[in-house]
Amino acid sequence: MHIENIPETFEEMKAWADEYEKRAMLPCDQAHELAETAMGLLLFYIPRFIKPFVKRLLIAIMDDRLRKAMMYPEQPLWVYKFLEYFVAVRRFLLRNFFLPRYKGTSYTTEEKNQFGRYNINYTDNEVSLLRCRLM
Repeated sequence: MHIENIPETFEEMKAWADEYEKRAMLPCDQAHELAETAMGLLLFYIPRFIKPFVKRLLIAIMDDRLRKAMMYPEQPLWVYKFLEYFVAVRRFLLRNFFLPRYKGTSYTTEEKNQFGRYNINYTDNEVSLLRCRLM
């Protein structure tokens, strides 16, 4: 393929990606249109009365370069604080009140299928595991 100047270390790859983003992630109408379409997909199953709030949360999760390239405004400080507290409460609950899994989750079948490939389990329930074993 004759690809040249491939970064050899993680730091070089990170620097290359950062430089590429600075050069290529610029605000434009097409980026905003794409962002609105993606946002619509993410908000599809969210109840109508809470969509504006969830949209603010999704915008707040974006890093500054992505948010500016997609032409979204910076969110108020309370949105960032809400996310920070929500994650802290979730972390506390998971560490203190949820039991660990005693059985690991298998994401692929134990045996190859008729084509010599492993099937992917998208859920860890018994029905999907049984279905994958029957294939």
